Amino acid sequence: MGDSELERKLSELLDLKLVSWNSVSTRIGELNQIKEEITSLQKKQELKDFKKLVKALNHPTRLEILISINNGASCPCELEYITGLAQATVSHHITILEEAGLISRDRKGKWTLLKSENPEIIKNFLK
Repeated sequence: MGDSELERKLSELLDLKLVSWNSVSTRIGELNQIKEEITSLQKKQELKDFKKLVKALNHPTRLEILISINNGASCPCELEYITGLAQATVSHHITILEEAGLISRDRKGKWTLLKSENPEIIKNFLK
């Protein structure tokens, strides 16, 4: 949307008395400040980490896996059994949970052992 299109729409809102701000130019200045703030946030690592966390927690299977690991499941084969999913699917979900910092993997030869990185936070979250 171009500036003139935005100005037109904001003027219409103002004319209809649907908003309480005083002028279109002031509002555009405020919107530009918001846009700059979001742009600078997107460059910050904290926002990237938060996006990973939201992505990890935004899938029922990953929540099941996280709960299972938090309750003692320690091997992907156990998670395959619990969830009824294929090894590749479980592995995919484990990778996303690991990237979010919720779990970690410890490889022992051909075996992979999993552990929760924040068990108390997860327990409190699930209450």
